[in-house]
Amino acid sequence: MKIYIKTHNIILVVALLVSSLLISCSNFIDDPEIQDDPNRATVVSADLLFNAIQVRQFSRYEGHTSRTAAIWTQQLAGVDRQAISLGKYDFTESEWNTDMNSLYSGGGLVDIRNILKETEAKGWRLYSGIAKTWEALTIGMSASLWGDLPYSEAVGEISNPKLDKQQDIYTAVQTLLDQAIADLTAGGGYKPPNDFVYSANTAKWIQAAYTLKARFYLHWAEVNPGNYALALSAIQKGISANTNNFKTKHTTVENESSTIYQYWRTRNSDIRAGKYLVDLLTTRNDPRLQKYFQAGVGSVAGKFIGVEPGGTLTDASNLSAVLRAADYSFDVMTFSEANLIWAECAFKTGDEATALAKLNAARRAEEGRWALTANSLGIATGLTGTSLINAIMEEKYIALFMNIEVYNDWKRANRPVVTPFAGGQIPRRLLYSQGERATNPNIPAPSQQPVRNTNDPGNAY
Repeated sequence: MKIYIKTHNIILVVALLVSSLLISCSNFIDDPEIQDDPNRATVVSADLLFNAIQVRQFSRYEGHTSRTAAIWTQQLAGVDRQAISLGKYDFTESEWNTDMNSLYSGGGLVDIRNILKETEAKGWRLYSGIAKTWEALTIGMSASLWGDLPYSEAVGEISNPKLDKQQDIYTAVQTLLDQAIADLTAGGGYKPPNDFVYSANTAKWIQAAYTLKARFYLHWAEVNPGNYALALSAIQKGISANTNNFKTKHTTVENESSTIYQYWRTRNSDIRAGKYLVDLLTTRNDPRLQKYFQAGVGSVAGKFIGVEPGGTLTDASNLSAVLRAADYSFDVMTFSEANLIWAECAFKTGDEATALAKLNAARRAEEGRWALTANSLGIATGLTGTSLINAIMEEKYIALFMNIEVYNDWKRANRPVVTPFAGGQIPRRLLYSQGERATNPNIPAPSQQPVRNTNDPGNAY
């Protein structure tokens, strides 16, 4: 089945989607504002599609791409089955079939565009701004992983859409975020009652959009160092408190549970703590060690032990019970990240005093986020030059645990300096999925795909 769904097929897809959502997501839409709205017949389509988008995209940021990024940057280690192969860089083009499929269908771009068709026709600018921010997040983060992608022709009548250049996608995403901010600022119209992230709070969505702008400017800073100044300008309007973090939403109901929980429940022996991160947290006496992981069992009972790439010690430290909880809300974007973007950009534009201050602000944000003792992460003083930027990027590596953005930072900043498995090379992009290549002849075979994406030309920082 082709991912790029033509217009005449959309009605069928929506009907099937609505049916499945009524079964699997009924509790999420059991909201009196939806049930009692006199205009329900005119808004139910957008709201049901919005359900699908959030559920599917939450799964993308908590799921296989998150695990891939964490294993390759050695926050985690695959110790069994598919996960250990991934840690040895042994995979095929079918590895990310589901992840790439969900970019477009079943809660991806097709559904986002259908929401926008309705919200823009009816002048619901707040809703339009939210949908545009979701589109920017979805396609922008995907371009960071795969590079060139079908985008401008991906939704509509074209059966075999072209691959847009990665840089063109990022340019389009920045424009889209500007439009989103304008819509959110203007506001007005129907508010989606099932906004699981910010409950249609305009100010919080605007901050999220600016944080995304800064994040995406950073993605191209290796190619264009002038992007540090652009990111610095954007992040000053970004997420300003832990209460404004962009988080997924889950409950203890089985079909509303976290993707992390669902994976660990069925594959509890596949992944353990990465040795690099455990050793780093231990050396720092960092209390987040016990927030992220639990002590080992059996041969290493009571000890916090990580595993090197290719290792098989299933007794090593597992993910903590907090992070494996069914209702755990995963942070996609945070106040901590915003402070660390600000710190890095300030450093790169010559303002070390602000860089140091924002590093400390990020530590205070992390203490609040994890309910740690005040100043337990330390107060950085006297850091300059390489020592300062190293401290900033190390803090970001720790703070963004299991976040795809850690992988993007590693590609751009060459930090942390980790040793690959058995003299191999850590992959610098994902392979296009086999499903995509089977349905679109514009997708190149693995042997013809680049080793690096365009925004990752070398190792200079």
